[in-house]
Amino acid sequence: MIQLEILRYAAGGQCVARHENRVVFIRGVLPGEIVNAEITSEGKGGRFLIADLISVITPSPLRIAPPCKYAGNCGGCDWQHASIETQVQLHGEVIQDQLNRIGKFDQIKIEPVLSVPGETGLGYRSRVRYATTNNGESAMRKHGSNELVPIDECLIAEPRLNEITTSNWRPSSEITLVAGSDEVLVLTDREIVPQISYSNRHGQWVVPAGDFWQVHKDAPEVLIDSVLKFLDPMSGDQIGDLYSGVGLFALPIARKIGRDGLVTAVELDHRANKAADQNLKDFDNVQTVESDVAIFLKSRPVFNKVVLDPPRSGLNNSVIRSLNSIASLNQIVYVSCDSGTLARDLRSFADLGWQIKVIQPLLLFPMTAHIETVVHLSKVS
Repeated sequence: MIQLEILRYAAGGQCVARHENRVVFIRGVLPGEIVNAEITSEGKGGRFLIADLISVITPSPLRIAPPCKYAGNCGGCDWQHASIETQVQLHGEVIQDQLNRIGKFDQIKIEPVLSVPGETGLGYRSRVRYATTNNGESAMRKHGSNELVPIDECLIAEPRLNEITTSNWRPSSEITLVAGSDEVLVLTDREIVPQISYSNRHGQWVVPAGDFWQVHKDAPEVLIDSVLKFLDPMSGDQIGDLYSGVGLFALPIARKIGRDGLVTAVELDHRANKAADQNLKDFDNVQTVESDVAIFLKSRPVFNKVVLDPPRSGLNNSVIRSLNSIASLNQIVYVSCDSGTLARDLRSFADLGWQIKVIQPLLLFPMTAHIETVVHLSKVS
């Protein structure tokens, strides 16, 4: 056992300490704490160490009692021991660090991290996936392990999902509980359920069961509000919605641009694209394209504004270069779920002369290390 002083927050829900001139990554702690820890593994070539928390000697004044009885054992949450206010602060620090370290931005300002009004970090997830034990109990896996932790409730799940029994499932399988706007689905690895519906003040969408949709029940509305604010769609705009999924952004944008405008929604996934066709069928000013974005951009589309919502891996260089070559394009809104790849991509845009106008982080995965960020870029004349 060793004693560590926790120095700072790192990406991935970990914090950083040092031991014998090597970096140590450790979970379940806060900057400024003194803790007892046990080294469990080391990185390639021994460049860094991984440690498990044993006990807290000197707690941070920011530490709180975890609301969940499974905290620290279940791998579903990273920050049960930190208040929402502390999580907001820590996420802001790691985004700033990655913009500086990965993006090589010496001085760049980010907006304060925003959370949903009244956010408690509990009862927000509309989708929960359980493994099941040999006895048919619902369980979560420990962090970085296949070891199962039987649980009888998940406090960050919507209450409707916790009303479903958590025992007597088929042993050694997986179940997914999904809450739509008006229904709850139970998906097993032997079932196929066609779709579930979601609605908010911007519209209504159907989503194929098992396909991507924001897990925070309020996230779609929050993201749409941010995208519309920065994109400022107007009558006659020619807008590309790239990595468009089931049409989350294309639908409200179509309402704003009138009959003289056009939204081109580009999505590679076949099921998502078909759902987008259904969600957007009442709009004559939208066209859906089933294609890889990089291949689609080779057709030299004419856009004056673009929304990007790529997967966690971000954009490849060919996409960035193709966007930069569109002479009419002057505004981009980039929605990112990974601040590391975002920092990398923003450096590429900046090197091509794009101005980063606003960086707005959004706390849409409270209690976890994940953060959503919306960025507004404009082309410098």
